[in-house]
This record gives sequence, structure tokens and C-alpha cells, in this order.
Amino acid sequence: MDLAQPILEGIIVLAKQYDIQKVILFGSRARGDNWERSDIDLAVYGGDVTRFSLDVDEVIPTLLMFDVVDLDEPVQPELRAAIQREGVVIYEKV
Repeated sequence: MDLAQPILEGIIVLAKQYDIQKVILFGSRARGDNWERSDIDLAVYGGDVTRFSLDVDEVIPTLLMFDVVDLDEPVQPELRAAIQREGVVIYEKV
């Protein structure tokens, strides 16, 4: 997993703020084969995903782009399988 601590902490703060149930990092940053400027792929369950998605782009201290997938909505089976296979849970509400 390749994610700077301030970015990880910001994601967790927003997840709690918007009552997100689970945040999964997937894609190149989860696999560790990312480039320096690779985007940050997040899959989320529950809560206010729309507001979370908007705020990660606005509030998190990075110039990197975020791609947020709402797993409570229909998702292509190939994408869902990739998230399950390579995803790393970075936040889960207890």
C-alpha cells in the first residue's frame, strides 16, 4: 500500500464525518505498482458517498486525483472482483 499518512488520516476523518461504513483502497496504490502521480482509487460502502467523494478532492492535502466508487450502487462485475481481490481496507466503522 502506497498512501502518505496525511492523506490516509484525511480520508478517515471524512469517512467518519459522512458516516461511511467502509473505505477500501484499490488499484495501483493498493498493489504498490503506482507511479508518483497515480490517482487514488477508493471503494466505499454506506453513508453520504456523494459528499465524501466531493470533499476528498477538496479537503485532502494532495494534488493527486481521487476516483471514488460507491459499492452500494451497481458496479461492473470485473471492477467489483478487482476490488475484492486487491483491495486494502483502510477504514471500517465499528
